[in-house]
Amino acid sequence: MAFRIPGRKESIRVFDRVKCLDTQYDVFDVGVQHADGGIDSVVVGVSAYSLKKAIAALNSKADAKEAEAPATV
Repeated sequence: MAFRIPGRKESIRVFDRVKCLDTQYDVFDVGVQHADGGIDSVVVGVSAYSLKKAIAALNSKADAKEAEAPATV
């Protein structure tokens, strides 16, 4: 996400997602985007396979529990 600096043409980029060809990685940058489109930034990449797997398991468990619960009107 980017926020324009009040009174300036530059924007601050905060954990802006960067496209990556390898879908295993999530890449984000933090920095400044200039009015002409140039960017000064630091990039952080992560491959959180175990975390993504754990979250998917928790979501699946919650969905199953919700499906078993009697419907209330």
